Amino acid sequence: MTQPGHQAQRLSYGGALGLVTTSNRRPTGRPVHDPGAVTVPVWLLIACMILASYRASRLAARDTFPPVLWLRDRLAGGWRPLTDVELERHPEVGDLGTDLATTHARLGTVMRIDGRMNRYVFRAKWSPHWLAELITCPWCVSGWLSAAVTAAVAFTVGVPAPFLVWGAVWAGAALLASREWA
Repeated sequence: MTQPGHQAQRLSYGGALGLVTTSNRRPTGRPVHDPGAVTVPVWLLIACMILASYRASRLAARDTFPPVLWLRDRLAGGWRPLTDVELERHPEVGDLGTDLATTHARLGTVMRIDGRMNRYVFRAKWSPHWLAELITCPWCVSGWLSAAVTAAVAFTVGVPAPFLVWGAVWAGAALLASREWA
């Protein structure tokens, strides 16, 4: 039997959700070693968080996955390049040799911009301008998605100094998103 002052129970971030159990602490504050516990190095955890945030940012701001593209068209609108599927379904659009905007029966207004065919999509009336800017800016999207990834990891696994980790994850994801090959 231990004395009340010798071991203190500490609930980690995910303990409230039942995802992480409590850990015994020594009076010095150092944890008691648990041979069954799996620990992940913090650098590896942050690297995985950066990659997850980058991938989610890419999906939200640039990918042409149909449900995400449909939602982004409704929220942001404006000119966007035609997807490969749209070019396959409507090959006559690629043959337009003019830089002037023309109207297509199914695609609406199309125009060649910087050598690539683009389509104008009208934003939903209820969507504010600031949301359109947020959705189309990969750097902006990566900030909010990095915060969501950091919060999810902090509440499930736990990270030291979540606010600082959020900044590191945001910086890493934004750096990846700024590359030409990304």
